[in-house]
Amino acid sequence: MDAAASRPVPDPRAVPGYDRAVELGLTPRVPERPPAPVTLNSRRLLLGTVVVSFGCLVVLLTLVSRVELPGWAYGLAATAGVALVAALLLVHRRVTWLEIQAGYCRMDVMVALFSRDPEHRFPASRMRGAPWDLRGLWRLADDGTVVRAPVEGVLPPGRYPSPHRPGQLELWTGEAWAYLYREPDRPFA
Repeated sequence: MDAAASRPVPDPRAVPGYDRAVELGLTPRVPERPPAPVTLNSRRLLLGTVVVSFGCLVVLLTLVSRVELPGWAYGLAATAGVALVAALLLVHRRVTWLEIQAGYCRMDVMVALFSRDPEHRFPASRMRGAPWDLRGLWRLADDGTVVRAPVEGVLPPGRYPSPHRPGQLELWTGEAWAYLYREPDRPFA
């Protein structure tokens, strides 16, 4: 195990400036009551993206097996399919982030890649992203009913004072720091 993996991950509440950032309203806040959905449904959007992905693959395979086209046309069709799926994944990422900022989530597992892991601290995680803990958020069903209330004492994901760059906010996944920084609107340190 390398030195980065053996270092304890500081909880945002232990980072200097946390109390002041909370006081200034710079940290995430989960509403006391279940929030109304603020955007598209991220879970349904993800399922739709999977369906579109398979649909693009079927269309491409059908073209290859049944239609005589120049090679560039197949490449163009494949590129269009990949671009469509990539665009849908970007929309899904944005929708998921809007849900998190509103204090809720639609799934118990984070499937969008928001975080980086340049030190490879989490080798078991997919795509080298930091793991997420969404228990600090409301979990809503597709119809907006409550599946689970936020777990008491669990901080929601969002931006908190960074232990790596004092004076900046860093994305906390609920379980790890994600090395994504932002200058705060107001200084808190």
